[in-house]
Formats: sequence, structure tokens, C-alpha cells
Amino acid sequence: MARRSIHLLALAGLVGATGLCGAAGCHEPEKWSYTGPRVYLIRGADGEPSTGLFEVRDRLRAQEINAEIYSPDNWLKIVVDIDSKPDEEVILVGHGHGAFLATQVVRHYAQQHKMKHIDAVFTLDAYNKDWPHNARERGEEDPHEPPMDTPVGHNALKVRNYVQRNPDSAKWGSEMASTRASNIREEHPYYWYDDYWDRRPVMGQKLKTDVTPMGVRHETIDNPDRMVQRITHLCRKAALSPYHYTPPEHHVDVAKRPASSGYQTNRMVPAR
Repeated sequence: MARRSIHLLALAGLVGATGLCGAAGCHEPEKWSYTGPRVYLIRGADGEPSTGLFEVRDRLRAQEINAEIYSPDNWLKIVVDIDSKPDEEVILVGHGHGAFLATQVVRHYAQQHKMKHIDAVFTLDAYNKDWPHNARERGEEDPHEPPMDTPVGHNALKVRNYVQRNPDSAKWGSEMASTRASNIREEHPYYWYDDYWDRRPVMGQKLKTDVTPMGVRHETIDNPDRMVQRITHLCRKAALSPYHYTPPEHHVDVAKRPASSGYQTNRMVPAR
């Protein structure tokens, strides 16, 4: 009787978990159109229009490169998708708060028990809206101040961080700090994140490209066509390595090759 009760409790727990999963919405891996690298684009939060990322996605798809848009609320779907096929190349692109969340994906895979290299990270005005920045960092008081540096894991092989210091913009993006190619990463693969959350200066190589001369602002940094072209080019260059080739039969729009029926192997036929 006791064993039966245990089995019933276990079954009830399974059903309950399934119900919660259905109610909350379980993350499922993406169904990609092509083989090869995947570009994950994370748009900004409300008030950070990221329409340029949609254009980047469309241009990459037109070149037969996997690309998908994610909102800040469902960025963990990226982790689920990477875990489903960890051997595929990963390229992360983020704007505003989405750029900060891209660094969190990198952080997830910087852990010792789940070490994975991220092929490229391209960020546009990374900004952590959930951290209580002071009024100057929020752009509510003058003079403006840039947010503290955002750490990015040493497992990111290539990082390009585009920031602006336009005085007309209410927010400024943060610089990146990377421990790649330094002795800091030998002590602990992601210990420097403690400095970030404790508001201590983050150690590491500073990464930034100032795009203020292009006339962009935080709210529109990915909208000018020049930035869209640059990000698209970087993604395509990172995705299409000399060793990457997608056979035509793997494309969803190409009909499958019919199986041949008249082919015979060369073999010895016994004499009668």
C-alpha cells in the first residue's frame, strides 16, 4: 500500500509538472531552414526600437544563413536551442538591453561544466535596464555618464561592441570588458561577474567602437542603413567560413533528389 501511494504521488507530481510546463510554455528548439551556423538576434526592451535587427535577419536569410529574432523576455530560448545541438556555430547579436542579455548567454557557456565557444558576439549599445544605475547613467540628470563596463566571457572568440555618446540621447551604451588572452581567466572562468554585480570596476580588456560620428542615437543605433550593412556583413563573414558549405539538398525550398532505380554495383556473376 505504501509503495502504491509513492507511485501515485510520483505520477501526480509528473502530471503537475506537465501542467505547469504547458501553462508556462516550454521552450522548444528552433526549426532552422539551413544547416550550419545560427545567428541569434536579441532586440532591445520597450523604448529601444530594434527594427534594424529585423532587416539584418531578412538579409541573412536571403543569403541562406540561419537567423532569428528574440525578445528580452524569451532570450533563454537561445540557451535551449544551443543545448539541443551544441556543435553548431553560434553568433549573437544584441541591441540595448538585448545586447546585455547576449553577454549573459556567453556567461552561461563560460562555466567550467558547460564550456562552449561562442564564435562571435556583436553588440549595439549594451545596456542593463535591470540594474539600478544612478540618475546620470539613466540619462535623467546632466552631465550624462556611461554605464559601468559590461563583462563578456573569454569563451567569446570575436567581440565587436558599438557604442555612442550622443549628447541628445537619453542613454549611452556601455563598454565591454573581456578577460580573453589574459591571466585573469585562469583563476576562475567567470569570477569577474561578481565585480559587476557588486559595482566594482570590472577587470579586463576594454572593447568598444564609437559610432557617434555616424550620427546615431541609442534609440536608433541599429536603424541607419550603414549599421545594418555592417552587422549583416560581420554575421555573414563569421558564418561563412571557408569550411562551411550547405548542400543544395539541405535547403527547404529544393526538392529532394529522386532515388535512382537502375543503378547496379559491379559484382561477379557466376557462370552458368
